[in-house]
Amino acid sequence: MKQLQKPLEEIMKKAGTLLLSYWGKPIAERKKEAGFVTQADIESEQFLIKELGAILPEADFWAEESGQTGSSNNGYRWVIDPLDGTTNFARHLPYFCISVALTLHDEPIIGAVYQPLLDEFFYAEKEYGATLNGRPIQVSRPETFKQAVLAFGLSYRQDKRPGLVEATMRVVRKARAVRHFGAVAYDLANVACGRFDGVMFSHLAWWDIAAGMLLVTEAGGKAANFEGQPLGPDFKSCMAGGPLVYDHLKELLSFRDE
Repeated sequence: MKQLQKPLEEIMKKAGTLLLSYWGKPIAERKKEAGFVTQADIESEQFLIKELGAILPEADFWAEESGQTGSSNNGYRWVIDPLDGTTNFARHLPYFCISVALTLHDEPIIGAVYQPLLDEFFYAEKEYGATLNGRPIQVSRPETFKQAVLAFGLSYRQDKRPGLVEATMRVVRKARAVRHFGAVAYDLANVACGRFDGVMFSHLAWWDIAAGMLLVTEAGGKAANFEGQPLGPDFKSCMAGGPLVYDHLKELLSFRDE
């Protein structure tokens, strides 16, 4: 699948240019079942589906705004978040990205995240490592959990927030700092390149994590749910980080919230 890296980068950067044509302008948000959507989300997704379909016609799609195509996932599937951090984008907060994963039987084999404002292209391919703008990246390896700077993400579902907040308080008492930025795909990319030491969130969607979890694992980290089980489309929780941070998160984030 190495032959897909260059065309995928070109496609995502063009989608980023499309998003930036809306950046800094008044933009209308429309409420949906989980969060908000803007015209920028819709146009970015339509563009990505068209272009990705051209480079791998046999793949179906699972995209945030338009849902799934194909009767079942018996092979390749593009998992797309055309604008992760929609609320940030609409409020002119510069923390958002495009996230695209290629999965095979629901296992990510390619993951890419693009932040257009900074022109940062993160790319990972299963068993081939992870890069940022073509340079290899690795997760951070703090000597102790007390040095760790972590990110977390809350669900748009208000009823699902208390459990994670309560669990996060146990982390807050142990870590150096905890941050909430509102774009978990970019959070995961920042874990992969060592800016964050770890991340934790619950009750989000497959397109939020499919690309980023592969970035983290291919950069030498670990990603799983709060019970340490593998992540898949029906995940309820996610934690990720380098080995030491991951082990501490697994110990501290001991709650189940279905």
